[in-house]
Amino acid sequence: MSDHRQIFLHGALGQRQLNEVLGSLMAGLILYPEEIWLVSAWITDFVLLNNSTGNWDSLTPSWGCRDVMFSEVLVLAVNSGCKLNIVVNDKQINRRFINNLSKQIGDKENYRCEISAPLHTKGLLSQSFFLRGSMNFTYSGTNKNDEHVTLTTHADTISEARIEFEGHYFNGSSI
Repeated sequence: MSDHRQIFLHGALGQRQLNEVLGSLMAGLILYPEEIWLVSAWITDFVLLNNSTGNWDSLTPSWGCRDVMFSEVLVLAVNSGCKLNIVVNDKQINRRFINNLSKQIGDKENYRCEISAPLHTKGLLSQSFFLRGSMNFTYSGTNKNDEHVTLTTHADTISEARIEFEGHYFNGSSI
């Protein structure tokens, strides 16, 4: 059994695969909270879950039958017990996303954000997985650009990334 999966975002199939994988990973974190590292040079909101049929209502019925945004899933993850560490570049578009996210998060103790320049690293890391690659966590990154990401559950790779993130980020200013 393989401990990694590659996703190529060349079109509708890759985009659907990414949304299914990312949505499932986030749902798992909401149900079984872990610390999350979200490192992305650019970050904007995008539709993550299609809840038009109510399939995701078990996470929270308050979403209703509609598309659910990435930020809403992050907020629910933190409010469900995940600790969220976000690292982004110092750009206005990132600050807009971070400010909107900060307003929605109820548990500020489990949320922190750092502006890190220059930043090119991209990934979503937990104790269970590491999703990494060329994709920024933006609408364009998830829906338009030709991107490549790899999901790994390999313990050594996850551990190495965690050590790197913890040693490199949040040594300066946080917002």
